[in-house]
Amino acid sequence: MSQSAESRVFILGAGCSVECGYPPGTGLAAELEKFLQEVQEIPDEKCSRIKPSLTATVELLREMPEVDTIDQLAARIDQDLNDWKRQRDSRIADAEYLNKEELAAKQILAAKIATWAMFLAREDKARKTRLPRYRDFITQILGGPPWTAAREADCCVLTFNYDRLFEIAFSESFPTFDLRNHPVYGSDALNSSFDHKFGEWSVVPPTPGRFCFLKLHGSAGWWVKRDHGRRARQYWLADPAEAMSLEQIEASIPKNCGGPLGWEPLLAFPHERQESQEVFNARGESSDHVWAPYIDAVWQHAARVLANAAEVRVIGYSFNPIDSRYMVNELLSEATCERIVIQNKVDVRTNLESYRQLRGRLDFDPTPFGTISRAS
Repeated sequence: MSQSAESRVFILGAGCSVECGYPPGTGLAAELEKFLQEVQEIPDEKCSRIKPSLTATVELLREMPEVDTIDQLAARIDQDLNDWKRQRDSRIADAEYLNKEELAAKQILAAKIATWAMFLAREDKARKTRLPRYRDFITQILGGPPWTAAREADCCVLTFNYDRLFEIAFSESFPTFDLRNHPVYGSDALNSSFDHKFGEWSVVPPTPGRFCFLKLHGSAGWWVKRDHGRRARQYWLADPAEAMSLEQIEASIPKNCGGPLGWEPLLAFPHERQESQEVFNARGESSDHVWAPYIDAVWQHAARVLANAAEVRVIGYSFNPIDSRYMVNELLSEATCERIVIQNKVDVRTNLESYRQLRGRLDFDPTPFGTISRAS
């Protein structure tokens, strides 16, 4: 594939994963409640990090009945901290100031670990469905075996989802794909802006002229930490080879988790990414968020492929106001193609009325995910 005006870009939202047991954003709070009930059955010593993180997150959600998504909860935590700082009217970092910042950081980390664990725990049920819609989608955009032919496909896939269903479906769609010799996120497979050499992961630009799969908010199964300095990073990415039990998920959490130099899930909540992108645009370098170098890199590449796309198709994305304004302004506004297809079983046109830059370019397609049809 040449990165030219012949390429297609597919943008996947939470609606693509609903039939596999994953909740849309507005259902995540209720799903975390159910997940907590499952985790309560596991002895504390076998779930010593997931259970406290999940309990703390669910308790916060119960205290804020007006909050119905994990993204809103995370934004509220930071907003409350910023409001307190403004009311305090002092930048002196005394004990109270530092304690408030530490508490907010712990709450955000707990929310990420809870989300990370739940998405991994739901994979077992999802795999049993055989992921028919994801596999049909992959066959339509990448073709059939051998898997190496997918490298030349005339498309890119961008996703806002934390789940790993696309990766799982990719591995199962190509029986000859060997995870041992070809890391799924590496440049010779999904080309997800990572490279794997000498046992270590590093962020690299996606190989140009090739299919790429970019996770715009990070992923379950990914970890990141600072490495000998403010800018250097270490990454650990688990291949989605098989489903894991709750005990195995717990055991996969790095021992040094949390704190300024510890591992964190490589997940970026929308408000975090938006604030970080403002820093990047102003300074030309990534913010201090530990995940920022990766997230900035994939958003930059995503904007480039959208600028060169002949067609853009947004599938299962609701254009929720918490994130859609930035998605439109920073991604869709880069698209120069005449046609942008919104493929969603739910009519989301009212969520798009305020975006003048999209008027006259939108087609709406109610076809369920898994089928790529011409919009009527």
